[in-house]
Amino acid sequence: MLAWIAPLALAVALSAILSEAFHRSLIPKLIAKGRLSEDVHKPGRPKVPEPAGPAVYLSFAVAVMVLASMTDQVSLEAVVASTGLAFLIGLLDDISPLGPKTKPFLLTLPALLLMASGAIVPRPYLPILGRARLYYTYWVILVAMFTVFSNGVNMMDALNGMMPLSVFASTAPLVPVLISLKSFSGLASLLALYGSLLPYYARNRYPAKVFGGDSNSLFVGAALASVASLSNSEAFFAISLMPFMVSGFSIIASIGGLMERRDIRIRPVLVEGGVIRANPDKRAPISLIAVLTSDRGKTEPRIVREVALISLLSGLLACITFFLLTPR
Repeated sequence: MLAWIAPLALAVALSAILSEAFHRSLIPKLIAKGRLSEDVHKPGRPKVPEPAGPAVYLSFAVAVMVLASMTDQVSLEAVVASTGLAFLIGLLDDISPLGPKTKPFLLTLPALLLMASGAIVPRPYLPILGRARLYYTYWVILVAMFTVFSNGVNMMDALNGMMPLSVFASTAPLVPVLISLKSFSGLASLLALYGSLLPYYARNRYPAKVFGGDSNSLFVGAALASVASLSNSEAFFAISLMPFMVSGFSIIASIGGLMERRDIRIRPVLVEGGVIRANPDKRAPISLIAVLTSDRGKTEPRIVREVALISLLSGLLACITFFLLTPR
């Protein structure tokens, strides 16, 4: 385990340094090309450069590939390829929006790529049951997990800093789980993801100076799915990311099916003087933000903190479930 410290520290440091450099290079280019999006939750709707996804993914990819070249962990290369495909799908959506049904279908491809790499062992750990043998049904679960995780992260990317902060909060409690399972590839990928997201979070938190776009959120979701599958900890990542999935499912259920966020005519929340509150219109979609502001309006930073706290509690529940309720 001590031999892991140096390469893991390298993964975090290299991804963070590269992400910082890539952000500094990319943002002026986005502004110069007029790649700007409105921040709809602010008075006056200021325009913010988007997408920053390339800076986050490329820093992650380079750091993980450097780590793969230093170790015998071929599975790290599979993670870069799988998450890279999710990133490209998101980038295509940022440039030319995909249909609400096309994007979930395309998000099955990163899972298929990871399957083809041979890096996945279909024996996940399950609460109460321990390590299961799911040689036939596992692959369907894996495909669904990539789609659900990616869309869940995408739905959570609604307020300044909410997505990256919630990812940190929900998955950090799973670091001891990955250590216990001796999953070097999973832990290295997760820490490299943290490093690449840190400079982004510094710019995306309130008031946001950059947006990640679908290229960022779909990549992050695919990275979390890859870490979960590599470490056979799928059930515990699902528990930790429950707020992401509940948020996405509630929106889909309330609007009656899949729909692009930009095509939803009635907003789930209203913004008045920088205060966000749930839209009282019964036709409005039900989102996690709407639930948290159903009783009274709240500021954007407060909502983000509350979502992060809920995510942290889910992560801690996942950790407790693993150590106290899962035979190993």
